[in-house]
Amino acid sequence: MIFRTENDLEKAAIKFLKKMYFKFSWQVPIYNRMIDLAAVDQKGYLFGIEFKLRNWKQAIKQAKANLNSFDFVYVCLPGGKYLEELKKEAEELGIGVMIYDAKIKTIKIEVNAKKVLQQWSPNIKYLKDYLESRGKN
Repeated sequence: MIFRTENDLEKAAIKFLKKMYFKFSWQVPIYNRMIDLAAVDQKGYLFGIEFKLRNWKQAIKQAKANLNSFDFVYVCLPGGKYLEELKKEAEELGIGVMIYDAKIKTIKIEVNAKKVLQQWSPNIKYLKDYLESRGKN
């Protein structure tokens, strides 16, 4: 599958998201930025996912900015020749990596995110409240 926009990649992720997460919401505002996707699973863990088509370094930068707001943070890209470098850097930072797998026509996890230990509780409360009121199943 060829993705023309990040939105195309996000749409391709819906099957995966519905299976993995209890509630999720796109383009969640927090301070002066937007998080591409915020989700909560059945255990109450918060997940943040940044989607990018090409610029994996920017995806990592954005994911790092979100670390204090989630239990787990991921980047999601279509995959490509940069994948090994992305996985190495993400793993060092505790950020997970998801890619679109054309064989199964959905997202798969390449690197599991590590649990974030230092969170800012006002952000956690805000995101949980946001997902409770606006999240989709």
